Amino acid sequence: LKRGAMPRPGAASRKSTVVGGTPKNDDDKEKKKRIEQMKRQSTMQSNATVDFMIEDLQEEGAPATKLSTPEWLEMVLAITRITELQFRIAEEREERAKDTYQNPYQELYLIVTSLNFEIAVAVVILLNCAMIGVEASLPEETAAGVFGGLEHAFVFIFFVEWCLRMRAFGWVWLFDLPNAADSFLVFGTGVFPKWFLEPAGWDVSAVRVLTVLRALRLVRIVRVVRMMPEFKELWMLIQGLMQSARPLLWTFVIAMMILYVFGVAATELIGRQTDFVDDEYIQDLFGNPLRSMFTLFQMMTMDTWGYSIARPVMEKDWWMCLFFIAFIMIGVFVFWNLITAVIVENAMSIANEDAQQKAKDVEVQKKHELQVLADLFLEIDTDGSGELSTDEFFGALEKPRVRNLLQVLDLRDEDMEEVWDVLDDGGVLTIKEFTNGLRRMKGEAKAKDIIDVIKKLRHTALFHTELRAQVDQFNASLGGLEHDVQRIQNDAGEVLGLFQEMYHRLQAHIEKEQGEDRLHAMKMAKLRELREEAEANGEDPSDLDEAALLRRIAGGS
Repeated sequence: LKRGAMPRPGAASRKSTVVGGTPKNDDDKEKKKRIEQMKRQSTMQSNATVDFMIEDLQEEGAPATKLSTPEWLEMVLAITRITELQFRIAEEREERAKDTYQNPYQELYLIVTSLNFEIAVAVVILLNCAMIGVEASLPEETAAGVFGGLEHAFVFIFFVEWCLRMRAFGWVWLFDLPNAADSFLVFGTGVFPKWFLEPAGWDVSAVRVLTVLRALRLVRIVRVVRMMPEFKELWMLIQGLMQSARPLLWTFVIAMMILYVFGVAATELIGRQTDFVDDEYIQDLFGNPLRSMFTLFQMMTMDTWGYSIARPVMEKDWWMCLFFIAFIMIGVFVFWNLITAVIVENAMSIANEDAQQKAKDVEVQKKHELQVLADLFLEIDTDGSGELSTDEFFGALEKPRVRNLLQVLDLRDEDMEEVWDVLDDGGVLTIKEFTNGLRRMKGEAKAKDIIDVIKKLRHTALFHTELRAQVDQFNASLGGLEHDVQRIQNDAGEVLGLFQEMYHRLQAHIEKEQGEDRLHAMKMAKLRELREEAEANGEDPSDLDEAALLRRIAGGS
């Protein structure tokens, strides 16, 4: 104690234990580093997709002020080793609260936490209560052996159930108040009296009266099914009964004040009046303040007060009707209606608080999932780029921590390829796409998700209709274009025919011109020969022209 070696309770808690408003362990530092890293990533991304996750982590890691414990109490707790026990309880709860914690009895845990198991236990409790009622209604020692055997069977079933819960939830389960009360009912009203005290010869008849308290264990199943709309009213009634202790206390105080004031007045006005001193019946009703208070309480419950209380008094002093009317007005019309209003208001506040608690539970679950997804994203994003590639995503599946986080999110390794195909739309995943996608894929489809899918399908149908109309319009345009192309082809054929005719005519003309050119050349060559002959014969070659040439050619031929 002098060295201060004994740790204080809750010192192992990562989330709430602080000293002077500063973090007390390394996990807070890691959380700060993670927040800073996510802030740097958010500056790298233009859309700042991680801001909402940073706010959640900052809210969760916000330090809370811890009340100081007196030193003498700390010393007493340390001497009795309660401090060490508290530390070990906090440490075990912290270990079980980790996201990577693997329950060594996972299958048993799933069985114990299932609704079917709770319903089976509730049926056994109801049967036990019915047996106790039947046994109490019969004469003593009637079928004692049968009832004794059934009691042993019920005690054995409750003991086995208690052992299963201890194994599934661990030894810290015993240190929660509802579980401690449940354990007292199992052992205090069953195991110890039936298996130890009764065989030892002890009289356990007084303890057996407490066995009917086992029906209180049914509250546990109501807490399990309280989220279901079918059991909303039942949970409100139970909550109203449990939270009506304080209103009932103040109701008792005010009722006693009213009864005391009017009881003293009734004793003076009625019990000590000369007309009623010798009346034994009136003296039994108003002879002293206690009798008067009990009589007025009977009047407050409206139990035959007119003929058995008020009228016998009014027969001798009819003015006392004003006293009774005043008491009925205050004690019944005002007081009881106020009590009804308070109880109704309390029930409405319980309903509102229950709705708010459900919303808080959902918000806490959402923040928990966001934290798990943030840890998972940071674990997978090895290069710190703020985006996940295909290699990073599938390469991280080999890490045990990543597989544990996926199990927390109810995702299997063999489904991750399909998950990537659903989430991926560009080769990489941002943190917003990763977190929102995995959160929506976790568990069953919600109503808003179904509505979102229906909305997207409606938009897709509208887009398909528009696309179909565009395709029909494009088909019509292609038909018109095909008709135009056919016309162009026909016109091109006609033009080609005209060009062929023009080609043939031009070819014939060219051949004709070439023949004429050859004939003209022959003529000119013959003319030169004739001129040369004329010169050789001494004739004048100038007399030879083309016409003379033709005559000679004709005459020579």
